[in-house]
Amino acid sequence: MGENPIIFTRDVLARYQISEKTLWKWRDPKKMPKGFKLHFPAPTIPGVPNRWRLSDVLAWEEASSQK
Repeated sequence: MGENPIIFTRDVLARYQISEKTLWKWRDPKKMPKGFKLHFPAPTIPGVPNRWRLSDVLAWEEASSQK
């Protein structure tokens, strides 16, 4: 894939075992779960399907897991 692969909506859903509706809630600061420190990053390339840089998703995971 390359140094910074692009992942699709389906990859994000599979990674976290969530529905598309849940993903959009995670992206909205007003609707994200109370335990979340940061909302999920916006897609790097919006469209159908949306696409994210894997590094952005991993950075969100890292930042979200820090206490």
